[in-house]
Amino acid sequence: MTLAAENEIVSRPEYDENGRVYYSLPNGRAEDNLVVACPKVAEKVIPVIFLPGVMGTNLKKIKSPEKVWHADMFQGSDALAWLYKSKEQRKALLDPLTTEVDLTGKVLYDDLDGRGFPSRVARGWGSALYKSYGEPLHVLQCMLNDGHILIDNLINGTSRRTPRQLLIGKNLGAEKGEDALTESEVRRSYDYLFPVHVFGYNWLQSNADSAAFLERYISETLGTYHGRLATNKVILVTHSMGGLVARHYSEQMNGRDNILGIVHGVMPDLGSPAAYRRMKTGERDIVGAVIGADAANLMPVLAQSPGPLQLLPGKAYGPGWLKIKGGTETAYKPESDPYTEIYLNESDWWRLCEKGLLLDDVGKGWKVYQSRIKKDVQKFIENLNGKYHPNTYAFYGASEKYPSDDHLIWQQIPAPRPVMGVPLELPVYRQVAGNTFELTSSGSAGDGTVPVRAGRIRFSGIRSLLATEVDHEGAYAVGDTSTENGLSVAIKFTLRSIIKMTGEVTSCR
Repeated sequence: MTLAAENEIVSRPEYDENGRVYYSLPNGRAEDNLVVACPKVAEKVIPVIFLPGVMGTNLKKIKSPEKVWHADMFQGSDALAWLYKSKEQRKALLDPLTTEVDLTGKVLYDDLDGRGFPSRVARGWGSALYKSYGEPLHVLQCMLNDGHILIDNLINGTSRRTPRQLLIGKNLGAEKGEDALTESEVRRSYDYLFPVHVFGYNWLQSNADSAAFLERYISETLGTYHGRLATNKVILVTHSMGGLVARHYSEQMNGRDNILGIVHGVMPDLGSPAAYRRMKTGERDIVGAVIGADAANLMPVLAQSPGPLQLLPGKAYGPGWLKIKGGTETAYKPESDPYTEIYLNESDWWRLCEKGLLLDDVGKGWKVYQSRIKKDVQKFIENLNGKYHPNTYAFYGASEKYPSDDHLIWQQIPAPRPVMGVPLELPVYRQVAGNTFELTSSGSAGDGTVPVRAGRIRFSGIRSLLATEVDHEGAYAVGDTSTENGLSVAIKFTLRSIIKMTGEVTSCR
């Protein structure tokens, strides 16, 4: 856009309730010889749909307003009520069969985006955990809706650069597909509007079931912009387990034709031993307060929840990620098949599941668990292995600052001595035939949850792959927005990937 002439008045474009652009003409005298400039702005839409990770969607009881899992406060302190729940209560509340997505979570600046597309609440933002995604969603939408800065420059004679323009020529250091944005690519991106939607899903249920709901959601989203679409496709941006949902829809449900491209953030491509660690030791911090801080509280929840179980390492992760060191001998498991050797193992003490902790009739509970592993977990993981949408971009954590579970070690140690009044950390210890074993992590590079081995996608057709320094939950943290270009590398990569995808719109029409 060029600067306005002296006798030229720029009419700021606005959108009506149908998303059509209109201009208000000013009053003026004929002798003033005024010229009214009406800047052309985007009207065609390319929807962007964000998929949260595990525990990233608010849940409530089915057909009831009763909240089950919310963290609307920034630090998630509203989740602390879970500290006082018994393991029986926890299992009953976090049941995939009695819970559903809750859309009533906190949303930042609901009407900020104007009338070009529906409100943020209507676009599903309330389903996402505010603690993890509130600010990142807001910043991503602002970057994709920054055309007003160009209009301001035209009216005020300024030259402020937009977030998209700041990426022109910038190298982000991707290990594969490093391709800085060009001026023409950024200019072209302003031909489109990018409403950010959120697909919240029940992270307790199978990711295959969530993918079926995603199919419906994409169809509804495209229908929302009927007659305004630049292409009959959406862009998906995923976090962690959300990537598995997106991939299952794309590759197992013939969803490719409805997707322009996918950005994956810290997705466990091969699963992660962290899923085993959680089952055996419980989880830490706020997450542990909710799903269980020890095995007795957490195992009954995860054993009934296909989604989290589908984060376990599959066969492609490789052998030997569970080491059992006793005396001078070390055993490496699995040798080839993690399902039969670890997940369905009934006898060895280092097996995944403890029958006595399922809070069900021992025989019945174990049979249901076995069936879940065979039908929901193994089938899902192995059928999806190596399958990706052809227009895939991804970033993963590869930092020593965030030690991750590349492999786990059951290490024989001297029996710990109890201190008066201080209970032992029983979840990390195991008594076996008079010997004490402690479960420890390899502490390898990663994002604190997904190690490099699982996060570094091996798909040969990937468009761009970036290793960066992010922690798992905060993978989409925005960085320092008070400086001109202080955004995190992950957010810049996501924005760049979306702009790159728009270059394929012409051939998709």
